[in-house]
Amino acid sequence: MKHRISTFLLAGILASASPIALAACGTNASANSPQVIESKQEPEPVYDPGATDVDAPYYDEPANGTYDIEVTTDSSMFRSESCKLTVTDGRYTAELTLPGEGFSKLYFGKAEEAKKAAEESSSDVYEYHLNDEGKYTFSIPVSTLEQELSIATYGQRRDTWYDHTIVFHAPASDTKPAEQAQ
Repeated sequence: MKHRISTFLLAGILASASPIALAACGTNASANSPQVIESKQEPEPVYDPGATDVDAPYYDEPANGTYDIEVTTDSSMFRSESCKLTVTDGRYTAELTLPGEGFSKLYFGKAEEAKKAAEESSSDVYEYHLNDEGKYTFSIPVSTLEQELSIATYGQRRDTWYDHTIVFHAPASDTKPAEQAQ
């Protein structure tokens, strides 16, 4: 983050430099010539749980128990109505409830991989079950919190797998579990 701020400050200083100052630096820019500032866009950071980078997502490890958490997705068509996260000895399991009945299977990965896994009846393809309210709910393992994960959803109406991203947000550090894990 500090590197990005420094880059933006430097770009701003260079952009506001007068032609006289540029001439003193050995450039032959005139007042009417446009100034070109090259900017290299940094790639998005990749999550490494062992990293000590200050930009890495940080959250307090939740205690054993069950929490109501927020979930965000990249699509209004695939969204969470509610999600309960169960933490047991550092492992996460989510009960993800969807508001509709359009998606009947989930797979962590890409749609192309999901299609092959489903054809092979892989245990990595998660099917819905109905919760007490009759809503489509998935019991799925969650590998990490606060990180964008690739997930494929199976749309039963069109018999098609779709690529999406999902983020399971960590419970607030001061949140106590609604239920204690067994």
